[in-house]
Amino acid sequence: MDKRVSDFLPARRDLLKLGGHGLLGAFASQAMLPLQVSAAGRGNPRGSARFCILIELAGALSHIDSFDFKEDAGTQKDFDVRKIKDDLYLPYRLFPELSKEMDKIAIVRSMKSHEVVHFRGQYYTQAGRPLNPAQASEIPSVGSVISYEFEKLRREKDTFPTYIGCNLDTAGCGALSTGFLPPRFSVLDVNLKEGSASAPGSAEAMAVLEERYRILSKLDEVMASSRSGKDRQFGAFRDFQHSAFQLLGDTRWPQTFQMSKEEIARYGDNSVGLGCLFARNAVKADAGTRYIHITHPDWDHHRNIYNHASKSNHYIRCNEFDRAMASLLRDLAAEPSPRQPGKTLLDETMVVMATEFGRVPGALNGIAGRHHYNLAYVSLFAGGGVKGGRILGKTDAQGEHVIETGWKYKKQQIKTENIYASIYSALGIDWTKAITNTPSKRAYRYVDPLGATEMVMDDEITDLFV
Repeated sequence: MDKRVSDFLPARRDLLKLGGHGLLGAFASQAMLPLQVSAAGRGNPRGSARFCILIELAGALSHIDSFDFKEDAGTQKDFDVRKIKDDLYLPYRLFPELSKEMDKIAIVRSMKSHEVVHFRGQYYTQAGRPLNPAQASEIPSVGSVISYEFEKLRREKDTFPTYIGCNLDTAGCGALSTGFLPPRFSVLDVNLKEGSASAPGSAEAMAVLEERYRILSKLDEVMASSRSGKDRQFGAFRDFQHSAFQLLGDTRWPQTFQMSKEEIARYGDNSVGLGCLFARNAVKADAGTRYIHITHPDWDHHRNIYNHASKSNHYIRCNEFDRAMASLLRDLAAEPSPRQPGKTLLDETMVVMATEFGRVPGALNGIAGRHHYNLAYVSLFAGGGVKGGRILGKTDAQGEHVIETGWKYKKQQIKTENIYASIYSALGIDWTKAITNTPSKRAYRYVDPLGATEMVMDDEITDLFV
């Protein structure tokens, strides 16, 4: 009996899970080519990193109970707060592993968000700019912009997507499409807890796949004349087919999903643990992926934020994030760079923790939780040229207001736009670029200075690196 591709490869519904909403949504876009790109000339990108891994704590970490610790009426007796160094105190109960790795990490304590609700906040964290309904359909995610920028640098052996997401489907806004960018710059979103993984890479499976792809290509040639005037839509679909064929035929792809029991136990058998372990493997594979956006969901604790009996609380989420990021930093720091003698993969990989906003300082609310707070919160940076063991910015004794911004702009707090300017810079991308021929005719700036609530300094966070 003849073998079929379906005997070896995932079912269609599994591939849809693997692809995620960002890829599917991109098929409907009317991509414009060629793109017209200009630069303000002020950017001087560092190029200190080859990869970036961003961990998004979706729902918002309590900054005053973590990396900007303030003892107040909401502080729990079992936190076991310990002095790490200088002005850094951490609840050891929440961060036992990261407490040992803070020499690798720079903390920014002067964050401010335009947003204070989740859908908009999670869109902001993925798009790098506030939601504008008039332009939303044409706005790409930051990962798609990075994918577009790195296309010219992709090697023949690069079969992995430049931009991979982990658990973006769990965010309130889902995975964003490529907007006005061509669909080939879309995210490939994997959800490891849902079992969205890879196809087996056996020789027999590949023989079947190659034969089917040859037949499909011949059929495509025969049908070419019938596509007159429709090649934009068909071209997007052919890009997807070709990318999928290359990916499924690369033995490095299934290997990226191979995780030992020991590794899973160390990182954590949860969305952020598996996401960080996958990200480590993708960086080690060096098969074309440059940017990985990991969503760690379920941080929105308006009630029972520190109730041990609750199924979801900050104890659980902090411990999950703690193990995952600490293990990722340790493994990357222990892996020698294959390109730069004396360097490690952490030297080549910028690791960022971002969240939507903070949580209200002071005593817990009437339902034993903390509500949203956007006037002060934190972000973390490590690797890729970042100088670890530093703290940028300072808040008042309650953690309510920023009293020192921690960078050269003394009157402007750091925002999500500046996180992405720093990522662009580390990856060697000029963050002052703008694409001018968008569908709306409004210039798309990589870092937009027109924030939703106030102007933004469209600059990198220089003090992270020097």
